Amino acid sequence: MPAVEVISNVPHYYYTALSLHGSGYLQRYVTGPSVLDDEAWTRSLGPAFRRLWAERRLEGIPRGAVKRLWLPELVQKAFTRFGAPEFANKASGEIFAHRAAQTMGECDAVHFVHSVGWVAARKAKGRGTKVICDMREEHPQFQTDILSEEAEHLGIEITVPGFSYKHRVLEEIELADYIFCPSSYAKRTFVERGISENKLLVCPYGVNATQFATTQRKAPRNDFSVLFLGQLCMRKGIHYLLEGFRKAALPNARLTLAGPVDTAFRGVLDQYKGLFEEVGRVPHSRVQDFYFAADVFVMPSLADSYGLVVSEAMSAGLPVIVSENTGMADFIRDGQEGYVVPIRDSDAIADRLTFMYENRDRCAWMGANGIKTARSLDWKNYQAICAELYRSMFAGGTHGLSDS
Repeated sequence: MPAVEVISNVPHYYYTALSLHGSGYLQRYVTGPSVLDDEAWTRSLGPAFRRLWAERRLEGIPRGAVKRLWLPELVQKAFTRFGAPEFANKASGEIFAHRAAQTMGECDAVHFVHSVGWVAARKAKGRGTKVICDMREEHPQFQTDILSEEAEHLGIEITVPGFSYKHRVLEEIELADYIFCPSSYAKRTFVERGISENKLLVCPYGVNATQFATTQRKAPRNDFSVLFLGQLCMRKGIHYLLEGFRKAALPNARLTLAGPVDTAFRGVLDQYKGLFEEVGRVPHSRVQDFYFAADVFVMPSLADSYGLVVSEAMSAGLPVIVSENTGMADFIRDGQEGYVVPIRDSDAIADRLTFMYENRDRCAWMGANGIKTARSLDWKNYQAICAELYRSMFAGGTHGLSDS
């Protein structure tokens, strides 16, 4: 049976390791701070901390198959606290990459999340081991181009996320035998930059649909609530949502922006003062409350390879409006679960908001459709797709799966 080592500092890639373990392929999962099945120390913590660690529980993976690296995340949190997030990500990634490569044993394939796998990839290439780069984002040059262009248009200065370790990611892409992409949109950004389709495999993420589901229904009311939840930054296209909401001019409507603000984007937000309610960062335990209070969720991103928060909102029964550059657009049928609009199109956002406002029954119907779609996109679905890609990969047949 082929042996695979998984390297990831992102908690939800636990499901990748779980998929490979279930298929008999997992040799080792190198990850960050987490809790094993047989560890009871979290029971002595308060409710908030127990919830935090519950999201990092590696249920179903044997202790002997797990290697946890604690230092990189401590470094990341420390530098972020002192206002240096880009340096924090670079420093923690460097530490994680080197320590993960040191632990890597003989295997048939190494599967890593981008930006922490170049050292292991070099080592694997020297051994003739398959290299799988799991890209959480678009091609890095695509992000650089579209965000730089938008910043120039807005007249602001930004730091493109990941610029300081972009060369590492480009090396990982070059070394990879296969690249996992979370959506057809993300895949397209690689094809457009000359990466062969034969090495690009689409494996959409999952969602804990039951976590956000509710049997309660919002009571009929006259107001109309529009929600965005995520980082308030240029990349998310918030300014197009704001402009679209202003153009729609809906009576008794409110727009809630929930999430931390990118300081470089503050000046743009200030141009729309009084048009929206800003609530700041929302603890994960309270996210469902915001979904429940809303009528529609909007994610007009310029570059968003998947958009996990969109699947959460759909799980909670919200119809959604997303841009074509949001990966979840793969699963949204126009007028069924919501709408897909072009990027940078505030008129289209205004038009869809107005339709939903004027057709509340249809709006609720789309939300109900979204629940069904989200349930089909749970983490079991992700695990099944991942396992099938690996079976085909080891059988030499991934070419037929590259357009999934």
